[in-house]
Amino acid sequence: MKSLLDETKYALSGKFVLAILIAPLIVAALFGYMFKNGQINEAPMAVVDEDNSLYSQQFIDKVNASQYLNVVDVFHEAIPPEKLMANEKYMVVMYLPRGMEQYRFQGKQINIGLLIDNSMPSAIGNIRSGMQELITIENTTLSVGKLKVMGLGDDAAMGIASPLSLQQRLLFNPTSDFIGFMVIGFVNVVALGITAIAGASIVPRLRVEGRLEEALRSPIGLWSRVLPYAVISCISLMLAFGLLKQLGGLRFVGNPLEFLVPLLLYTLTVTLMGMVVGWTAADPSKVALRTYAIVYPSFMLSGVQVATIIFPGPIQAVSNMLPLTWLFKFIRGIGYRGGALEYFARELGVFVVMIGVMSLAVGLLTMWETRRVKVNSTVGEVAA
Repeated sequence: MKSLLDETKYALSGKFVLAILIAPLIVAALFGYMFKNGQINEAPMAVVDEDNSLYSQQFIDKVNASQYLNVVDVFHEAIPPEKLMANEKYMVVMYLPRGMEQYRFQGKQINIGLLIDNSMPSAIGNIRSGMQELITIENTTLSVGKLKVMGLGDDAAMGIASPLSLQQRLLFNPTSDFIGFMVIGFVNVVALGITAIAGASIVPRLRVEGRLEEALRSPIGLWSRVLPYAVISCISLMLAFGLLKQLGGLRFVGNPLEFLVPLLLYTLTVTLMGMVVGWTAADPSKVALRTYAIVYPSFMLSGVQVATIIFPGPIQAVSNMLPLTWLFKFIRGIGYRGGALEYFARELGVFVVMIGVMSLAVGLLTMWETRRVKVNSTVGEVAA
């Protein structure tokens, strides 16, 4: 208890509280505001209309009516797409062929060219979806019109032209906003780095202050020194999530009290992992580089940018050893999908196992450090 109170006093009086509370909130506010639109609408588009007919103009108007596209310019002569896209004035170029209206009346296939700048892959998903929906609707309309001319009724014509009707919904993040995966990822990575450094600095700081030998006499007391950092980090992340919900419209429909359980287990795991990583550092200033071994893999492999299922099997195994990977499972499962805590016994068990492994590592390091201190004391007495 004395060690816990001592470490709590140090944590509250140092820069940790300011860093862990302010940094995630700043990141949450900044990126929440930056990405509050959630998706790209009105992507700039150029149209090369070589037909310049009534039908081609009507088709351009339909494209421009899409929420995902904005027809900025229309050209009536062939222009290379490289020239149009060179300065990023347009993200997409559509080519309408000469004879488009004539082909329509003759019932021939019309080949429409759609060239998309794929140098920014994350920006083109809605463009492709919007154009595909438009083409599908236009094809159905043209087909139904021809069938009705042949004497079929509306229902019969629609049934022949479109026998299958797909009704789809996007769940849990219907607008594909960046808040729910990119921004929340940045916030957690920032908090992870600060928390890991705080945990990694405990033993080196005690060593520099000359109090490590005393702390080693109570392994449980030494272990408990990570608790203040875990609790404060947990509070900081909850505040950041709340700010994102209010400012950026983060979808969080789960029970906040239930979410506190895995969140606290996560921060405790991170602080213990930091303590293990920074144990042998000569002083606190040396631990930052060591925590990169936790932060960088977490940023790349935990699902911040891409779903972990995309990785090869061995990389997925490494990903599953990162605490942040499992925190995202809880963020998505409880926060976005509204799942009850009882659904996540396996995931909670993973955190418990991680805490057990890290606690065992702390115990082994305590035994090693105690033995090393005794050896140094003996050598010092002999030399004296």
